[in-house]
Amino acid sequence: MLITDTLENYSLILFEWLKAHVVALGVASGVSFIVSILFCTLSIAYLPSDYFLLKRQVNPVKYPVLHLALKVLKNLLAVVLIVVGFIQIPLPGQGVLTMLIGIVISDIPGKRRLERRIIRLPSVLSTANGIRSRFRRPLLVLDESLE
Repeated sequence: MLITDTLENYSLILFEWLKAHVVALGVASGVSFIVSILFCTLSIAYLPSDYFLLKRQVNPVKYPVLHLALKVLKNLLAVVLIVVGFIQIPLPGQGVLTMLIGIVISDIPGKRRLERRIIRLPSVLSTANGIRSRFRRPLLVLDESLE
């Protein structure tokens, strides 16, 4: 009985807080949606066209402190993008593209295989190449094998 009363009190407090801040939450949601679309569009447009090839060359950062700082920042951004992408799943294509960008910039094990599977989805590849063509960038190049 005590746990249900506590949960009920928390839910009432949360509901009241949401009612009091509905405008601020709506504005924050709209701004994050627009920023997400812009960031994903620019990320896809300026991603190297050979990024999804198996034998892609990568240039590492030379300074260890800068390398560590960039790694931490990009993984934090990746987590945010994956969560925002998951929230945007009901939007056609946008949620999957946002999660794909989050996966691309992250350092999670097995990410290359996962991102290559996602980009091979016809709707994702056509959307990404459509964005790239609007920016007059070369289309994404994929390997023929599925790994």
